[in-house]
Amino acid sequence: MKVQAHLRSPGGETVIRGIVEGRWAEGFADPDITVGEDMWAIPGLVDAHSHLAGDAMPHLSSPTDLEAATLRAEEALGAGVTLLFDKGWSDETVLDLIERVDPTGRPHIEAAGTIISTPDGYYQGFGREIDPGDIEAEVGRAIGKRADWVKLIGDWPRRGVGPQPNFTQSQLEDAVRVAEAMGARVAIHTMAREVPAMAVAAGVHSIEHGLFLDSENLDDLAARGAMWVPTISQVEATAAELRPGSSGQALLEEGVANACRLVPLAVEAGVTVLAGSDLAVSSAEVVEEVLRIARCGVDAASALSIAAGGGHDAVGRSSRFELGFPADAVFFPENPRDDLEVLRSPAHVIRGGALR
Repeated sequence: MKVQAHLRSPGGETVIRGIVEGRWAEGFADPDITVGEDMWAIPGLVDAHSHLAGDAMPHLSSPTDLEAATLRAEEALGAGVTLLFDKGWSDETVLDLIERVDPTGRPHIEAAGTIISTPDGYYQGFGREIDPGDIEAEVGRAIGKRADWVKLIGDWPRRGVGPQPNFTQSQLEDAVRVAEAMGARVAIHTMAREVPAMAVAAGVHSIEHGLFLDSENLDDLAARGAMWVPTISQVEATAAELRPGSSGQALLEEGVANACRLVPLAVEAGVTVLAGSDLAVSSAEVVEEVLRIARCGVDAASALSIAAGGGHDAVGRSSRFELGFPADAVFFPENPRDDLEVLRSPAHVIRGGALR
């Protein structure tokens, strides 16, 4: 069956593409099916900080469930998410999912395996606790032959002193060097004041949360195509759970205000700012984070890049429906550039050439 897509981007550009073996090809003279006429298309939403293995921080004895993770991935695809960066869990459930589950029934997934922290540097017993001096070997182990990312917990609150670094800048540099040699990327959780600058200087590929990035970090992030995933919704949810008036709540609220102020500046500087669900919402609801970021003062065109195109481009997956690339597209009856809330309700999803 000859399926052809009429792809009109929110910016107004239009191309006609056929689909051959799951990839974009020249259009057909006489297609059997044409999808997307009178609609607007994007390459798909991106959840740049997902955790498919769980929907909340579990009790540490709770097992993960491949079937539940698969269902979350399928729901995300149905909501128009065609690319997920899964930023790790307590085990390698999502890496198993990538190997075992039909890729056309789920988004493209780039994933970390087991999260790396230090003793007393994260939820006790969750992930792999390492001696920071062993970071090179541990990063190599975490990536192995399967992971696209390694996730580090860069800092964690200690009683009475607040968030403290888990690694030195030199150790972060070692982690980046090992990951790049293995064809992978490093993502770092950071909510402390000093760690974002350390991570940027070390060459970390994606800053997760990054509440205390500053304007001096932005040019460096932009110059090397690094990513920032502020997860504002998640941080706000975490702050709301803390004791009112506590130092922890005050720190997170200050950090959110700083991140929201910085997001428009980061976009202007050319930083790849991306939306991540984390655990505030499901991956199928990542649009809620896009809308939250937009309320920080980001224009609609930039918000669409945060929602979709920027994430594809950052990892070498075309956002422009180029010939030979995987045939992925999500269609909307109205132009999402005119109203970002349109992103909540896709009309059609094509994944790997198959109409979902």
